[in-house]
Amino acid sequence: MASEVSAFQDFLQNRVMKGAKIEGRLWEDAHFLLADVPLHGDKVKKILPLGLKPSDPPLATLFICHYNKTGFTVPYKESAALIHVRTPLGEGYHCCWMPVDDDTALIYGRELLGYPKKMADIVFEEDGDQISASVTRRGVKVLSMEGKRGAAQSSPPPIFNVKTFNVGGMGQFMAINLVWLFRPIEEIHESYEAEVTVSVAESEYDPIAHMVAGDAINGRIAVIDILGAPYMFPVGCAGIFWANRTFFMRYR
Repeated sequence: MASEVSAFQDFLQNRVMKGAKIEGRLWEDAHFLLADVPLHGDKVKKILPLGLKPSDPPLATLFICHYNKTGFTVPYKESAALIHVRTPLGEGYHCCWMPVDDDTALIYGRELLGYPKKMADIVFEEDGDQISASVTRRGVKVLSMEGKRGAAQSSPPPIFNVKTFNVGGMGQFMAINLVWLFRPIEEIHESYEAEVTVSVAESEYDPIAHMVAGDAINGRIAVIDILGAPYMFPVGCAGIFWANRTFFMRYR
């Protein structure tokens, strides 16, 4: 297992970073529209792997973003649902859903870091202090977000720089998967409070709407760089029952 982690680190250093000649910054000038939403705790528990529990109260961070410059592919757009979790190793995020509009980003994210990426049509439009963004898959506008920039945040909370517990990635076997712990490093260049409205639609192929229990809170607009992750190691295992409960969200 240590050899797999070492190989991944070598890949980042030698293939991605050197190939792009950006000296360690995998993503630069990434623009984010984010908001937290309350969740139905009973529904969230069903899709979390063993050892992970929802935060109290149950929350998820939803975002849509535009990566303007990357070290491994062309600029692309992405969205995610990051469930706030409690574990024996501390609090953090578990990503249960992550649409993207670039196939290279999809491959790297799924195969190396366990992000459940799927192709989608993503819109991210900025007009002064306003951002309008949406995610459409298989004819359904699954997620829509509208944000208006507010006051600047002098000490903004992290976006990715928290413990992240993802399933799959290296060593994935469809039905039985390792749970990986890593923590991305980021630099936040701009961060603003924001009035954000979120709309999620029912979809057979992207069943996230049933988890959301109320209106968005803690809206935010931010611009960041993501430098990589200093560590990554397995901390658990997700089995066939977890795979069955999350199949539609991750694989269709």
